Amino acid sequence: MSGETGYRNRGIVTGTKISYLLNALGPATYDDISPKVGYWIEYALTEQSVNADDLVDQLSSMTWIGRSSNADVARFLNEFRDTPYRSEQARSFVDGLCSRILQLFAAASAEDLLPWNGCNADKIARWGRNGLVNAASLVGHLIECGVLNHELVRRHLIKPLIAHHYPDGHNVEYKSSRATAIYQLFVAAGNTLLQGLLEPDDVQICFETLDSEIPPGRVVGLNAEKLQVRRATRFDTSHCNLTYLVRNFARPTPHG
Repeated sequence: MSGETGYRNRGIVTGTKISYLLNALGPATYDDISPKVGYWIEYALTEQSVNADDLVDQLSSMTWIGRSSNADVARFLNEFRDTPYRSEQARSFVDGLCSRILQLFAAASAEDLLPWNGCNADKIARWGRNGLVNAASLVGHLIECGVLNHELVRRHLIKPLIAHHYPDGHNVEYKSSRATAIYQLFVAAGNTLLQGLLEPDDVQICFETLDSEIPPGRVVGLNAEKLQVRRATRFDTSHCNLTYLVRNFARPTPHG
């Protein structure tokens, strides 16, 4: 009986292995680990130890976990999906996982999040605002790598972040969390987001949020140098205004 139970759990074991390897990806480990992740994903799907939907459910929890490199996770998913010999099932899995991560991030944007204190276990964004900020970084890198459908990005990315009502009390903490998440999105995917992917009015609200909702005296780890974006190939007034907003936000201030 115990052997039969263990066999039924093989999908959980395989999913845990894949999650561990994805979280271990980084600049120094990428060449060694990425083929192993690819092997286990294909193995799990081909041998039917877990179906694609269940594997998406398992791995989407990595959305909230800080790891060595969100950029390398996004890079792996892009390269894995685009490999010529990749199975259609595996490509569908990557599309499903990336879409789920974006949709989870959008849903978590509706939550009022404070630092992790043990009270966030029932929320979508586990680990509080640190989870939301990490998810924003991961989503940004997925967008920049081209593994997220642009229509999904338009529907799920910015509106949930900017269409939020803050409750009384702790407004400083709530607003700081959202502003830092917006910052991470533009650090990772600003060049893509500002090339017409988002509505100009929404982008302007994002930069106004960065300019007004970082409270004085609070250090949130913002690095103005990372907020530089390439010029649009076509010059227009709206882009000029957005560039001004970026530069205005990037000016040295007492709170970083």
